[in-house]
Amino acid sequence: MYRIKERYTNEYIIQKSRFVCIGIPLSDESLVKLTIKELQKEYPKATHYCYAYRINNKEKSSDDGEPSGTAGRPMLEYLINAKLENVLVVVIRYFGGIKLGAGGLLRAYVESAKKAFENAVLYKMEYHNEYEITMKYKYYDFIYNYLMKETGKIINTRFEEDVIVNYLALDLSLDDINKITNGDIKVEIKDKHLVYIKN
Repeated sequence: MYRIKERYTNEYIIQKSRFVCIGIPLSDESLVKLTIKELQKEYPKATHYCYAYRINNKEKSSDDGEPSGTAGRPMLEYLINAKLENVLVVVIRYFGGIKLGAGGLLRAYVESAKKAFENAVLYKMEYHNEYEITMKYKYYDFIYNYLMKETGKIINTRFEEDVIVNYLALDLSLDDINKITNGDIKVEIKDKHLVYIKN
């Protein structure tokens, strides 16, 4: 699954109708109506404000007055096929006077959903372990340099009777660490964190 961290906006014209395409990260379904109201203020007097979302395993779409099944549902299908989650896509249409027909509308709204994410930076979500590594001071420089070469991230270091390092990583090779310290080290998994990984 993929997510976005910021809002993306794009627009284009089809048969004199203006389509404003907006992708917005949302993690709370209760914010959808408020977000759409804000967009109605930002883009006043539009003909339609069609939308689709996938938020915390919940899905919904709206044609907002367009013929049934020509706007919201195709946009939702796009989100599903693109494996996007915790996201709201809104397509705001300013009618230009030329009717597109059901097929034309469906294609226009699918293309609009795509355009909303055309320049988006996508992130994968992964659960990473938070390791707590307790070591003697004499090992700190070695362990610190070793961890800095790995793909994880040091999130906290405490200098107490021993040195305690909290390290966030998908995985951690204990074999190498044990070789460095001759096994004179304590490693525990303290927690799990959901982490954004740039696609």
